[in-house]
Amino acid sequence: MSSKISMEIVNFKQELARVEREVQQLANQDIKSKVDFAVKTLRVVTPVDTGEARSGWEDRTYMGFDGYLDGTILNKVEHIEYLNRGHSKQAPAYFIEQVLVKLGVIKPF
Repeated sequence: MSSKISMEIVNFKQELARVEREVQQLANQDIKSKVDFAVKTLRVVTPVDTGEARSGWEDRTYMGFDGYLDGTILNKVEHIEYLNRGHSKQAPAYFIEQVLVKLGVIKPF
């Protein structure tokens, strides 16, 4: 015995567009919160002498062409690369990458 189910979805295109907007909004919230948390975490683990490198962390999120947020984490302090290479006893080499992998912001190679 076979049964047949039939459904009619009213305003299917509009409903599909609504679902897509909702998914996009949730994804953007997730991206923003991950980038914010990563910046806060990097501030905590960055070695401190004068505090310049620690306070240099910032995030920039902007809307991509596809409607999804793109996030960038920056530190324009000139010596951050040396700290990240292990020139401070306060943090291991590549502490930036370790934090970002641990938080799931980037994937290991």
